[in-house]
Amino acid sequence: MGLQVRKDTEVQFNPVFLAILEDVQGGVTIGTARLPSTTKFLHPGTFLAESASSLGIYNVVKTAKLKCAIDTAVCVTIYVYSSSLPNAPGHHFKVGDWIMRDGGASAATIASITIGTKTSGAGTDTIVMTAGNGGFNYASVATASLILGAENDVTTLAAPLFKAGCILQDSVRVRLESGETLQNITASAITRGTVDESILPAAAPSEGVKTPLTARILFA
Repeated sequence: MGLQVRKDTEVQFNPVFLAILEDVQGGVTIGTARLPSTTKFLHPGTFLAESASSLGIYNVVKTAKLKCAIDTAVCVTIYVYSSSLPNAPGHHFKVGDWIMRDGGASAATIASITIGTKTSGAGTDTIVMTAGNGGFNYASVATASLILGAENDVTTLAAPLFKAGCILQDSVRVRLESGETLQNITASAITRGTVDESILPAAAPSEGVKTPLTARILFA
């Protein structure tokens, strides 16, 4: 019996993706102007939204997870999880961004962010909101509640600034160690499939992420 040599090939995806059914043909171009100076990489699973004003540009949908509950009606200081790891939720907020609670009706602008010390890549950041517009007008928000970037609205009718349309497939560098921000970064992005929500690099609120991705992305 002659020697038989068989070659099998397979495609391996980042563990955050349990299944990939469809991607953006030709990839996407990621806008970096809105990212904080501390962001050096974007990890697989980062949520992206196509810009309505810059044709072909996709912006990062900024989200975060609260580490401490809010128990006052006018809160100006919140604490959120931060991470430099590819499989733990961090955030990409910076001073001047407006934020809102997932499902909330009011938004506030960020006055300052204090980056906390990280242990094994994970830590806590302190976000202080401008007191003049009342901060967060939420009387009771539980630990691990989610927040996201909002439109410029002080008290009512707050809405997500961006709504996710796809998810970054691979890790990409957006800033050099020298601090120089890279431009016109092309990357692969997934539009249909299944993700492991427990190892996403970003929180996945209903508004801005899960709702606009309904029927296309399954969060398992």
